[in-house]
Amino acid sequence: MNIYISIFILLIILLIIIYALYLSIRIIKQDETPDVKWPFLNLKDENGQNINILCIRGHMKDDEKKQFLEYYNKGIKFVGCSSYMSYPRVIDNQHGFSHRDENIKINEKYIEDYVLGWCHCFKEPDKYIKYGIPRVLISESDFNNERLEVKDLDIKYDYIMYQPKDSDKCDVNGWHSHNKNWLLAEKAINVLSDNMNLKGIVTGRSGCSVNIINKNNIEVSDFIPFHKFMDKIRQSRFVVIPNLEDASPRLLTEALCLEKPILVNEDILGGWKYVNDRTGTFFNQNNIQEKATWLMNNYGNFTPRKFYMDNYGDVNSGKRLKAFLKKIYPDLSPCEYVKFPVS
Repeated sequence: MNIYISIFILLIILLIIIYALYLSIRIIKQDETPDVKWPFLNLKDENGQNINILCIRGHMKDDEKKQFLEYYNKGIKFVGCSSYMSYPRVIDNQHGFSHRDENIKINEKYIEDYVLGWCHCFKEPDKYIKYGIPRVLISESDFNNERLEVKDLDIKYDYIMYQPKDSDKCDVNGWHSHNKNWLLAEKAINVLSDNMNLKGIVTGRSGCSVNIINKNNIEVSDFIPFHKFMDKIRQSRFVVIPNLEDASPRLLTEALCLEKPILVNEDILGGWKYVNDRTGTFFNQNNIQEKATWLMNNYGNFTPRKFYMDNYGDVNSGKRLKAFLKKIYPDLSPCEYVKFPVS
């Protein structure tokens, strides 16, 4: 009888050991999330460590689809994010490969069939994201910009724009010209610098002409490295963002964190959620002067950085993102919050 009891106890101990080993292996697998690159993204915890879920944030070419399926078939979990134009739907921009339906599918299925949920930027998400998938209004631009410091630099410009050129020929129909909406940008420059006599700087478009009369009111520069570009924003009164098919305009929240009000295209795809009477105003091609005048007249009333810090940033947005991920993936790595890294 004692022998049977001893055998029973040994079996119980053995089962406990096996279960402990299983848990150990399972935890190791969670901690071994691969380091990835575009269009994949590692999400980070509050200590900057990878969590056990990857993000997919852009349409994939054939080799990237193959890599995605390798990750997926290994059991790695994914969440989607709209960071690239109209992704996950066919994009309007005709430059590239993502404007054709057959190029955005994986084995004849859309990406929503592979992911647990979706972080989006859209006013009307049903137009862009397959019905029935869990979704949350969170963008990459919600994160990391609070690292920027407000500095008291002398003002040199009334406004600043970022308008990268597409070619040495200054093509006005290229990939950047579509997303950054050069046609509206040039019209805004015309109104601001000719009609209103404001001094502006347009970065990323060196060597390209601007169709205005008062040429002395506009400075056109080459691409400016990040930290120097931030100083250019600090030296400007406000930031003009005519962008169109832009899902996650980081420039917009950089401006807010540098305490600069914003003048934003009312038809922008993403980033609209940051615009209110504390941060700036929307405009369209017919009311540029009216809206710019209102912004200048109310300049002292804006509190853009406080609005951003009160509502977004690593902790505020990170806790919302963690709650969303935990809901759709209960085995999420233990963490205080989850953030998109600077990329």
